[in-house]
Amino acid sequence: MPSTSRASGPVPFAHWYTFAEGGPVHRARLPFPSEAPAPFEVARWSVAPGTSNDFDVHRSREVWVIVTGTGTLTWADQTTAVGAGDVVAFESQVPHQVRNDGPEPLLAISVYWLEDDLSG
Repeated sequence: MPSTSRASGPVPFAHWYTFAEGGPVHRARLPFPSEAPAPFEVARWSVAPGTSNDFDVHRSREVWVIVTGTGTLTWADQTTAVGAGDVVAFESQVPHQVRNDGPEPLLAISVYWLEDDLSG
């Protein structure tokens, strides 16, 4: 049986880019073999109090898990409050952004599908 030990376990994150006002974004390179890659990637990011992440719209579907903090989520033409423990999902091409309304950094994990794996 082939070993899967290198494709399992903790995933390291590295700096990817920084929002215009909100904070840093770190991306994880998943350790799965190239012949059997995952159809998604993960990132974690933070939004400082009183700021927002960049308004985003892209081809991929995306799921956010809010780890800490509170904020106002805007997507398409809707808004709602979000906080630690909330999970939100975005279909492709739906604009979305969160503004940190609280006193502590808002930290989120993002899971997004790879564009090459999307049809259409």
